[in-house]
Amino acid sequence: MIRADFTGGSPMPTQAVATLNLGPKPGDLEHNLSLAERAIREAKSLEPDLRWVVLPELFTCGYSALETVHLSAEDAERGESARFFVSLARELGLCIAYGFAETVPGSVTGVFDSANLVGAGGVIATYRKRNLVETTPEYRVFTPGVELPVVEAGGLRVALAVCWDLGFPEVAREAAARGADLVLAPAAWRDPWGAQYGLACAARALDSGIHLASANQIGDYPEARFSATGHVYGPDGARISHGFGAASLADMDPGAPERWRGFYGDTLPERERVSVVGGEPLEIERSAVSPLGLRPTLSAVSRLSLADS
Repeated sequence: MIRADFTGGSPMPTQAVATLNLGPKPGDLEHNLSLAERAIREAKSLEPDLRWVVLPELFTCGYSALETVHLSAEDAERGESARFFVSLARELGLCIAYGFAETVPGSVTGVFDSANLVGAGGVIATYRKRNLVETTPEYRVFTPGVELPVVEAGGLRVALAVCWDLGFPEVAREAAARGADLVLAPAAWRDPWGAQYGLACAARALDSGIHLASANQIGDYPEARFSATGHVYGPDGARISHGFGAASLADMDPGAPERWRGFYGDTLPERERVSVVGGEPLEIERSAVSPLGLRPTLSAVSRLSLADS
């Protein structure tokens, strides 16, 4: 939890977050969905009030043998993994972020290294990885994404990022500038750069004064070893989660980002301010541009809470 020197005021009810560091089997969707279900149910048994779960990058097919990943690509909303995780989220009353290879039927855009956020009401958001790694075949296999949805879910403003996006400030910073207080980041961050994975997660949280939760692929694969575990970080950049086997669990205080910014100073003066009127979010117009020099627009999906939590 956030340190006592900036906890002024009554804290909001905490929300439990689990990052599940797992080793998916390459190309075996059925096995990987079963693995996820067991881990999510175990985390739920450890923390009955669990609200958020993060799984690794490309979890449905595994970050391995990328040259054949197109064989495992799915539609973001109608694919087998989306249907499975929506059903599980509905049963357990939580939101799940997971990585998968995405194809768009009838499109020539190629395959995306994507992440879905799903809840009881369906797919809440799909994010396509912007920053593709050039030291693996990734940049030759996937098409980079462009859009960065910021959505209302579980009473929070939430965005997604994927692995190497955390190596740069821009994705998390743009999300925070558009009002996000939580970034969920599936990852497959390989050795020998495990220490840098933790540093990058902490830096992105501190850069923007937000919570960040990331889960990493774990295990030995033909191309690389993955040994660093992902965790949950507070807006001061400190790790707030504790490991329990494959899971890292945290009680996240939704009010901490705003209190931290008041205590430390807001590193994003261009941040969108969001007020709530009649239970619906109302955007307050701002004059500053985003960190990427763009004036972000709020899409319809960003205005609605699709999660029934």
